[in-house]
Amino acid sequence: MKSFLLLNKTPILKWGNIPDEIYFEGDLPKGYNLAISPSKPYIVLDIDIHDKINGFLNIPKDIYKELENNHFSYSSKGEGKHFWIKYIGSKELLNKTSGKGFDLRTDKGYVVWNHYLYKDIRECLHLIQESSNKLNNFLELNFKKNKKMG
Repeated sequence: MKSFLLLNKTPILKWGNIPDEIYFEGDLPKGYNLAISPSKPYIVLDIDIHDKINGFLNIPKDIYKELENNHFSYSSKGEGKHFWIKYIGSKELLNKTSGKGFDLRTDKGYVVWNHYLYKDIRECLHLIQESSNKLNNFLELNFKKNKKMG
């Protein structure tokens, strides 16, 4: 896991070159946000409402109930929510959008951290729970890496 600064939603450096376990520390400069790139086994399910697509309505009710009851989360900009999950499934998941109003962020992506509620992700790691089989199936259905044919 790593953290770095964003200015206007854009990383201020090549964040992929930052080694794991390097974190921004201190007060955020005015106008900046903090980004977190999770590392395995952590992932973030990012649910949003954009234009006419409401991701909350596209998550099965039983999955959303599990997310709300069992997984560390915080509100994201607008009306969205980030759910942090310790993924224990067996499939490789992709960092990608679903087109259904929910996206997955893996070690190949990042989310904006709500630094107003929590200063440092490391203080919250103990709150991140393992995924259930049911949640694994949902994540794998929507985000698993497909094997190439041929």
